[in-house]
Amino acid sequence: MHALRFGLALAVLSACGPSGRADDSSTETTPGTQTGATVTASTSSSSSGDVAPTTTSDASTTTTSGTTEAPGTITAVTSTTDPDTSTSTGPVDPSTTTDGFKLDLPPEMPIPVADIPGLVSITFYESTSGVMEYTFLVDGPELNQLLVDPLSNANRDIEGTSVEFYDVYYSDVDGVFDPQGSYLTIAGAFGAKLPAGGGLNLAEISLNFDNNELEFGSFLASFVGLGDNYIAGSEVNAIDNNLDTHTTMGNTVDTPDQRLRVTLGFKSSLMPG
Repeated sequence: MHALRFGLALAVLSACGPSGRADDSSTETTPGTQTGATVTASTSSSSSGDVAPTTTSDASTTTTSGTTEAPGTITAVTSTTDPDTSTSTGPVDPSTTTDGFKLDLPPEMPIPVADIPGLVSITFYESTSGVMEYTFLVDGPELNQLLVDPLSNANRDIEGTSVEFYDVYYSDVDGVFDPQGSYLTIAGAFGAKLPAGGGLNLAEISLNFDNNELEFGSFLASFVGLGDNYIAGSEVNAIDNNLDTHTTMGNTVDTPDQRLRVTLGFKSSLMPG
């Protein structure tokens, strides 16, 4: 595999909600059993509990990238392996749209994630109640179909809390579903505002190979954060190879027609060889 030839780390800092942790609330329920996935609990993090929906009317919205998102969105591609070329910006007001950059792909021809040699399954590490591992087969139905909205307990690939449902799938760089896509996307809905912590708490995504090796994501391709408990800048936690950190992408209470989203790229599909 070729060495990574470029990198751009997006590190945007913003203050946490009052709880300082994801999906935090005084009321907890146990996440539902996930259909079609191998689910494993990990003790490497203990970040959040369940929440109940709130009815507060105030919410700010920050949206980045996606061909189906609101106007003015952007796409950011970031690498964690070349700190010498990284740049950073100051704190960003979550009520405004975050600017970013989109880099050209490596000169090698990208291949679909599903066609990566030796790839057996894909694990999404979600951090609602500690780190939970949701593993899906490469050719399984979860990654190869886009669920229709609205997502619910009966219509989801991953359930974080009783108001948190996610769809996982192969996609293009903008998070658009594509069975032959070179990227992986987790997208969905979270139904609670502040003081609850924000939803879509993704620690990492790993490619799992037949020789028992793992590969974490290397590129933050694009993302969408919404609502008053979105922590701008937390997106890079999905590619820092650390299961103790995670994204906090907010809520969809005031934007039920949109999804929170994180889309990652991998060296094995973007720089094969």
